[in-house]
Amino acid sequence: MLTSLFFIVEHREAYNASRRQWHATIMQKGGRHQIGSRFWYQGEAMPNDSPAEFDEDAAHPIQDFSCLPDRSPFDSLFTYCDADIDGISQQLGIPWEPSKTIPFTFMVPYLGFEWNLSERTVAIPERKKAKYKAAIEDWLPCQTHNLDEAQKLYGKLLHACLVLPAGRAYLTCLESLMASFSSNPFVPHHAPRHTSSDLSWWFNELSSSTVSRVIPGPAIVTDRDAFSDASSGFGIGIVIGDQWRAWRLVPGWKADGRDIGWAEAVGFEFLARSLAATSLPGQFLRVFGDNIGVVEGWWKGRSRNWETNVVFRRIHDISSAHQCVFITRYVASRENPADGPSRGLYPPAARLLPAFSIPGPLREFVVDFDR
Repeated sequence: MLTSLFFIVEHREAYNASRRQWHATIMQKGGRHQIGSRFWYQGEAMPNDSPAEFDEDAAHPIQDFSCLPDRSPFDSLFTYCDADIDGISQQLGIPWEPSKTIPFTFMVPYLGFEWNLSERTVAIPERKKAKYKAAIEDWLPCQTHNLDEAQKLYGKLLHACLVLPAGRAYLTCLESLMASFSSNPFVPHHAPRHTSSDLSWWFNELSSSTVSRVIPGPAIVTDRDAFSDASSGFGIGIVIGDQWRAWRLVPGWKADGRDIGWAEAVGFEFLARSLAATSLPGQFLRVFGDNIGVVEGWWKGRSRNWETNVVFRRIHDISSAHQCVFITRYVASRENPADGPSRGLYPPAARLLPAFSIPGPLREFVVDFDR
């Protein structure tokens, strides 16, 4: 079944002027690109450093059909209406199901979500929340599960991650379970031991009266020269502008899955805590680190390493509590000003960042540098 979403353009002339600029940039960037089976067109870099992605080259302006005859007073307010879509679709041989057509409105269902275009939010509707919660309730009492059951539940929750991005850090157990079926796809398996607690998180989130998020878009990113680093032989350091703070790793920390990637993730967490405490709600904050696994892992919102993933969950909580977004970027170790504090080379104490309480789960592994 073909499903499409059509948007009304209110300011056609201004929008067409933007399209001309987009087309020029797209051509400068090489026109059409291909990743696997997906075609896309690259625009200029957005404030968060990622390129704008288009599904067409913006070569043609938006036409105005509002002056065509036999239009209702309401339809004549817009550049096109349902009749115009149907007319062009008939010429192209595209059939539409009339019962599925929804009149133009600011609140539309699409891809299983409710899109509020006036408030620019997207939400999981009540019937979807009930469906996903029922799937979790059916799963939890069972001791073993087959591959099909795991894939179906995973697919539902992965879809919900478009509205609940933090949920990606609570899908790793299901991902591990599905990977375990490689040699015995038809034999029921026991799920990893943390799966039930992860699904309880999902159940609680889906039980909220409203499960929604702001529709992502271009945003101004604040760069406060924020860096973090970790040294496996000594400790963790962070730098924000000309201020710094450091912690020492307690002997024996490197065990049970905790490795240098975990220590680097803890550095990112401490940097996020310091930034969030001194930033305004709603800010997008750029942070730098020299561990590619942590930097790129945060782009996906989760890590395959269990201990590192637990750190990522706390960072999601920080982001949610302070209503801020962290944009990670890689920096070479030799250019990372947090490298010195992480190895015990401390700048003047007059430039110390304010202290904060180390999270309980970390207190047996990390202590303040001056203890």
